[in-house]
Amino acid sequence: MRTALLVAALGLLAVGNSAQAAPIVYSFSGRISGELNGQAFTLSDYVLSLATDTDTVFQPRPDFRPSLYNSGLATLSFTINGVSGTFATQFNAFSVTLGSGSVQRSLVGFTEADPFGNDLIDVRDPGLQGYDLKTGIVSASNSPIDFLNFGTTFQTSAGELIFLDDDDASARFSAALSAVPEPASWAMLLVGFGLMGATVRRRARVTVRYA
Repeated sequence: MRTALLVAALGLLAVGNSAQAAPIVYSFSGRISGELNGQAFTLSDYVLSLATDTDTVFQPRPDFRPSLYNSGLATLSFTINGVSGTFATQFNAFSVTLGSGSVQRSLVGFTEADPFGNDLIDVRDPGLQGYDLKTGIVSASNSPIDFLNFGTTFQTSAGELIFLDDDDASARFSAALSAVPEPASWAMLLVGFGLMGATVRRRARVTVRYA
């Protein structure tokens, strides 16, 4: 019985810890112009998504820029004008607040390198100030694009992708997370409860006989 309780307790502890490290998906969506595999698109719907985990988030320069947060590198997927694919190089998400007072800018975006590299897209929104990449959030629907890496050719699974400069391009950032325990944690928890159940049944079958 003690063994069963110990296994169950370890399972509960693992489930609790895994809930703190949740899967999270950072996304940009809106309308954008460019070329994909030689086909031009103009202000077409797009979604850029980066799926990772909150426990990969870190501060690369807490002494120099404490407002900067980066996620770990992950595969960046996209859907543009109904065509889906993935980028050949990995990206990470970042959040940072620059400047102060009236010139302060709070940015989120995707960049190629970890922790510093070529940005793909950034949006600016005061509501993102202090965002640490570990919670769900949605930026304003009219968040201005602070930077878009246009003119650069990106290799993707759907062909070469080039974004073009367009004043009417739009972007909205969102982050969605879910606390899903690891399968091993659930397995340990179920094994513990199974051992406890077997112990109870075994004790229930014991009969006491008097001479």
